Amino acid sequence: MGNQQQHQLEEDLSLNDYRYLMKQTNLTPHVIQGWYREFLVVCPNGQLNKNQFIKFYKQLENSKTKNIESIAENVFEAFDCNGNHRIDFKEFLIAYVLTSIGEPLDKLQYTFSLFDIDHSQTIELNEMIELLRKLFTITENKMKIYSSESIAHDIFHTLDLDQNHSLSKEEFINGCLHNEFIRNALSPFEKDYPSKN
Repeated sequence: MGNQQQHQLEEDLSLNDYRYLMKQTNLTPHVIQGWYREFLVVCPNGQLNKNQFIKFYKQLENSKTKNIESIAENVFEAFDCNGNHRIDFKEFLIAYVLTSIGEPLDKLQYTFSLFDIDHSQTIELNEMIELLRKLFTITENKMKIYSSESIAHDIFHTLDLDQNHSLSKEEFINGCLHNEFIRNALSPFEKDYPSKN
């Protein structure tokens, strides 16, 4: 039966894709296969457009949130890193796992990549402001009563240790790990924040 399961897996996903996803998500073959089958039900061609993504996201979240559709639209834009208006299975699964069940460090690395819009390996103030606007919409974050500009300036003042007006990955991740307020603002996928005390 083990050989049959392995054979089925190779038919649905390439072995390289399967190994890559195991490494990136720490999910078991069975779980990856289940996700892939669900994904193909929604988009048999293997690429989600925005409407398909919104439908799939609503099913996954099973949320009673009033504006789940606009939240899903914003999540789609955050996940569509290459801007081709499509999300393939690998992009979707890695992003969903990191934002839903990943370790805090993995989530922060993913959040850094979202903020680093120009892929320069640093975050500039304008990149942070732009994404904070989106993130506050995605999460309906209570901090959106403050402007994304003022929060971005405060964050830069705290995290930009060398004062070069950009944040390296190390500055960003270490700062977020050691500052709960900033972590809450910048890593909205942390389910534990804000604390319920």
